Amino acid sequence: MNDSNGIRWGIIGCGLIAPKFHRSLLNTGEGRVVAAASKSMRRARRLGDKTGIPHLYDSYSRMLEEEDLDAVYIATTHNVHADHALLCLERGIPVLVEKPLTHHASDAERLIRTARARKVFAMEAMWTRFNPSSIRLQQVLADGVIGEVQHMKAEFCVRMPLLAPKMMPWNRMYSPRLAGGALLDLGVYLVAYARMIFGRDPETVESSITPAWTGVDKTTAARFRYPDGAVAEWRCSFREARPRDVVLTGTRGTIHVSLFTGADQFTISRDGEEDSVIHCEKSGFEHEIREVHRDLREGRTESERMPLQESLEIARTMGRVRSSA
Repeated sequence: MNDSNGIRWGIIGCGLIAPKFHRSLLNTGEGRVVAAASKSMRRARRLGDKTGIPHLYDSYSRMLEEEDLDAVYIATTHNVHADHALLCLERGIPVLVEKPLTHHASDAERLIRTARARKVFAMEAMWTRFNPSSIRLQQVLADGVIGEVQHMKAEFCVRMPLLAPKMMPWNRMYSPRLAGGALLDLGVYLVAYARMIFGRDPETVESSITPAWTGVDKTTAARFRYPDGAVAEWRCSFREARPRDVVLTGTRGTIHVSLFTGADQFTISRDGEEDSVIHCEKSGFEHEIREVHRDLREGRTESERMPLQESLEIARTMGRVRSSA
């Protein structure tokens, strides 16, 4: 990490999320993407044409062997996150793995064991955890502004037209082979958010799943109950567009977070008082990238805000959602 241009990144997977990561990295001013790899050189070149990434590969292993990389962003489909992260970790290369960390808790355990045994940095790219609004919200809750949180209600629903290409079985969203489905793509944000708010695993999980014709879930709804009586209710779906809102109800008031994944403000309501709007810095991938850079510079092998145990517990809760439906 002695490069005058900052931390040198590689990207594994050249799909739609890769250009967004590239732009966000440039916005930090702290690093650059020096190489990207895809199974298809055509797709790698398409990313190179969009971004100017200089070195392109159709072999993940060859990129890792030939390039001098400080970190790798794993942007492939859910089903191979663990395999591609392990390719890097076994070579001593830190990884930022797109959410979900893996599609099964057993794979998350395998990834985490390897990272810890080799003392190599690894983090799930749960970018919402690092957004300024999320950090400020946690501070407000810790200060007891709305008292004890008793209930969370949240939705993350995105409409996909019946005959749109994204509905076809070769699209990752609806592909069982690629670990598609609303739970893994959208619901993981809601499970992670509940974990952030309540700070622990639910005591009981109740869920219902509506399958798509391909076999993956197109809608999942769940209710988490906690030992102190608190409840989190959430729903994710590919069937319809709905406001991506979170409402937290406490013993002394409520908090409404609009568009929670990219929120830059939230509203506090308390009886007998005017609503208070808390404004925050803009959300984006930049914040999680800066977190990785800080951790690498300071020699940490895990993020304090998104440690690997947190990702493992989220993966385990996702498994409970599937099994209880």
